[in-house]
Amino acid sequence: MAAGAAMLLGAASISAAMPEHLYMVGTASPSLWNLEPAQEMENEGEGVFSYTGNLYNGELQFMNVKNWDTAVRYVPEVGGWHITDAGTATIVQQVNAENKWWVPDYGTWKVKVFFGDDGNSVMISAERLGDMAPQAIALGAATGHWDCAWPAPTDYLKRLEGEANIFVWEGSLTPIDNCAHIKFISYPKAWDQGCIFYVPEEVDFNGNVKLVKAGDKLKFQTTWNGNGPLDDFWGFRAEDCTADKMYRVTLNLDEKTVEFSTIEVPVPEHLYMVGLGSPTLWNVTNAHEMTAEGNGTFSYHGTLYKGQFRFVDTRDWATCTRYVPQYDGQWLTNAVSENIYVFRSIENKLNPNYSNNNWWISENGTYDVKVTLTADGGISVQAERVGDMPAMAIPLGAATGQWNTDAVPPTYNIYPKEGTEDVFVWEGVVKPGAEGKHLKFISHPSNYWETNHYVPESTDNGTAKFVKIGDKLKVQKIWGNPEGAPIDTFWGFADEDCTPEKKVKATLNLGDNTIEFAEADNQQTGVSDIAASELKVSIIGGAIVVEGADSPIAVYDIAGRRLAYSEAASLTVPGLPKGVYVVKTAAAAVKVAK
Repeated sequence: MAAGAAMLLGAASISAAMPEHLYMVGTASPSLWNLEPAQEMENEGEGVFSYTGNLYNGELQFMNVKNWDTAVRYVPEVGGWHITDAGTATIVQQVNAENKWWVPDYGTWKVKVFFGDDGNSVMISAERLGDMAPQAIALGAATGHWDCAWPAPTDYLKRLEGEANIFVWEGSLTPIDNCAHIKFISYPKAWDQGCIFYVPEEVDFNGNVKLVKAGDKLKFQTTWNGNGPLDDFWGFRAEDCTADKMYRVTLNLDEKTVEFSTIEVPVPEHLYMVGLGSPTLWNVTNAHEMTAEGNGTFSYHGTLYKGQFRFVDTRDWATCTRYVPQYDGQWLTNAVSENIYVFRSIENKLNPNYSNNNWWISENGTYDVKVTLTADGGISVQAERVGDMPAMAIPLGAATGQWNTDAVPPTYNIYPKEGTEDVFVWEGVVKPGAEGKHLKFISHPSNYWETNHYVPESTDNGTAKFVKIGDKLKVQKIWGNPEGAPIDTFWGFADEDCTPEKKVKATLNLGDNTIEFAEADNQQTGVSDIAASELKVSIIGGAIVVEGADSPIAVYDIAGRRLAYSEAASLTVPGLPKGVYVVKTAAAAVKVAK
């Protein structure tokens, strides 16, 4: 063991396996008390973990997992014990331990943790090697964070590769109070306890702002409490700061300069819609892809639901760039007329305070949407409601395995039976047993209080109305979840009338508000492949894309159920599982395998 390392477990210890990972949290750690980006120590093998790098003056804990509720914490038996004296402390391993180590000074530290006895004994050594490696942290309106003692992990500037004292911040500069503010500090510390600030040498706007433009390179001054201004900033005037563009700020601690420039932003190859208002709801892995028209322009024609909505460039929350409004809840249809600012947020690292903003779709309907992105970071969004939402019904309950009104895959959407506008047919197996035979319908995906529920007029047991083949019953429509409304009631078959092999057809007729049950005939559609000279059917991004139609388009599954319909010349149907589908117009029918 290293000299000065020590200790065995106290009486409050627990039996714990050898950890696979070890993390540091606390005001002394690089991520402070932020658990998700907590600093992981290097696993050297055989129960030895090490860390060499910056530690701040303050509290510190060691944890085996990133979970406040379940983590085993390796702390001193007496709270506030100096980490440099760990060799003389009794170490306790405990869930929800509140004691902390104390790091007495900022600096570069070498810390080692040694586990023995299958993880049931712990020894720690800690040594300050020298002054803390330089770093820089951004604060102000540009980051959405102001507290110099508690900056967010996303506010730390990246060190320029190969340079010890040059740091870079990238992001959108938000016009707030006619100016986008930004300043820097050296490391987290309370403003009145020695925090070091990097601020303008002079100001010329609002008493605390130095106005800048892209291309400016200016000197900064180093200040602290009692020695110069702390609340001065650099900032762009609103007319010089396009909030949908990206900026780079370079802080050079050797030259004591700060430089401002714009960033060329790659135009994405794909653009997707995701959110409660989108065709695929919040399922980002199946997010609906917009049509790429070239030159950074993407378009969509089709259904949008009332609710939240955003654009992303990948089907992965961890890596996607999000194109969202400056103010959460802005109507998508007003994106141009109200000159809404749009922000990018990559992995929540750029403008994290805007990353969860959303556009708002104010009304169900058919929409035309166009988004244009440029290499200089410019973004324009146009959206227009051009018609009502196509009629649909969605089956829910144990018979379908779908329950949440706001999370139903689009493959469950049922469109009107051919030749009708308000008759919907569902076919499926209703297995015996309480978990296999319930069925109800809603009008479209949404929050449960914002969609119509089609349910029985009465029930036999408080939950289900038992039915038989041949029954035709009245349906009640409920909207808004009024007090006492039976929105969680269903139709279902009694066990004696329900076998695992029986396939049932339920016909929901909203013209006369009835539902009728029959045995499914399992007949195929009989649609044959017919060549279509102008009709083009493709599989793009997992969606069936139909173009060049001269009459209404319908898409059916191989069992003859209509899955989508459009009176436009094109139609995109996302989210369908693998299988064979029939695309049909008045003049042609084409089978396509997905």
